[in-house]
Amino acid sequence: MTLPAAPAAATTARTEVTRRLSQRVTVGALDDVRLLLTELITNALRHSDVAPGDEIEVKAEVADGAIRIEVSDPGRNGPVKPREPGANGGGFGLYLVERLTNRWGVEREDGTTVWAEVPVRDAR
Repeated sequence: MTLPAAPAAATTARTEVTRRLSQRVTVGALDDVRLLLTELITNALRHSDVAPGDEIEVKAEVADGAIRIEVSDPGRNGPVKPREPGANGGGFGLYLVERLTNRWGVEREDGTTVWAEVPVRDAR
């Protein structure tokens, strides 16, 4: 889905992913996906130097034993790398991605795409 690069994008993405995946994966896996989508979308909005009118793209699909999520942004700003969570907040996004996924990565082609693969558990 393509969404305006605005704070409401995280809510919209979580709602749509819940609708599409809730009958296909466990509640635990879906909770992890929703949390990670929120973190990745927030990172895209905060760190990619989005401008008014920009959009982000969000994908989620189940394949090969994992739920693959992707968040793409215009990618106008700096490296994508984990940092130590700070005492005043922040720094938890990619920290959580590392802890909750099988693997994750970054692609830099026509912007920035951060992807992550959450283990699938059998549906309820």
